[in-house]
Amino acid sequence: MKKLEQVNIRFFNLIAGSYDLLFGNWIRGTQRKAIMIIHIKNNSKILDAGCGTGNFLRILENSRKKLDLYGIDISEKMLKFARKKLKKSKLKIKSIEEPGFRDNFFDYAFSVDAFHHYSNQNLAMKNFYKILKIGGYLAIIDLNFGYFFNKIFQKIEPGNNKILSPEDMVNLFKTYKFRDIKQNKIGWFTILTYGIK
Repeated sequence: MKKLEQVNIRFFNLIAGSYDLLFGNWIRGTQRKAIMIIHIKNNSKILDAGCGTGNFLRILENSRKKLDLYGIDISEKMLKFARKKLKKSKLKIKSIEEPGFRDNFFDYAFSVDAFHHYSNQNLAMKNFYKILKIGGYLAIIDLNFGYFFNKIFQKIEPGNNKILSPEDMVNLFKTYKFRDIKQNKIGWFTILTYGIK
């Protein structure tokens, strides 16, 4: 197991009990905006990679659409809280760097405020591409404080690998052959980047 992944497991296990209290309302607001922008189709298979306490999946479970929902996270304690609030989602302790899903399996893959914690962001993108169906959507919601404050936040937040600038995120999508790439600012410090396989 990579050192950065171990740091993230310890960090998120530590804050799991207070995560929703600290960040829940703020994060749910950006998640709802992302869902409105993406226009998820009925009868879709959806992955939330780094699902944490399950807030995003809960919004999807409460939608009127019939969805096949999956969540993965590396923190057992975060998943413990997710299991208490979710009824339909399939949850596993997994990393997107070793997701364990068939190729061409999902219609949508989401990464919500987790991408800057991935140990190997390039491997994550490669795996997102593999597990999405042709025509499937990848949507990454992540922080952006601007160049200077991104660097500071990277130093002070445990397990923060790197916050990509909006331009770098678009270039990463292009590198991994995603098309029709778009970006929306969905919060004061939150950017949604999405594209199609």
